[in-house]
Amino acid sequence: ELWTPAEALVYLLPYLPSGLIWEPAPGSGRLVNLLQQAGRQVVWKDIDYFTWQPEAWDLMVTNPPFSKKAAWLERANKLGKPYAILLPVTALGARNCQKQLGGSSVLFLPRRIDFTGKRAPWFATAWFIRDIDIGWPLQFVDEATAQEAQ
Repeated sequence: ELWTPAEALVYLLPYLPSGLIWEPAPGSGRLVNLLQQAGRQVVWKDIDYFTWQPEAWDLMVTNPPFSKKAAWLERANKLGKPYAILLPVTALGARNCQKQLGGSSVLFLPRRIDFTGKRAPWFATAWFIRDIDIGWPLQFVDEATAQEAQ
């Protein structure tokens, strides 16, 4: 399990609208805890994302298994609610993901996120966003923006 470090979320928080957040890939609950610490209401259940959803939720924020990124995006689009999904930047070049990313915005992070704690992140990630206003379709966050958000 690769947990979501706080630094990945801090860049997204200023853009998140209010509402009940669904985290459908909670794993150990790291992202759920970070969202709750930021004062957000979160519903989550470690159950099959492809067959279940909560009765009530307003937007999805998640860091899903990257091996299922195309299927994850397809289901998110079919659900028809706003989302922010943390994925590798290479999703932009994956043909099966491209079909799902039309109309999306991308929040690029200022540096690679260390998911393992080994201080050697080997790929870049970004928040792939639908129906959440981040100002521009492609938004590049810098360190100063992150400092202001904290």
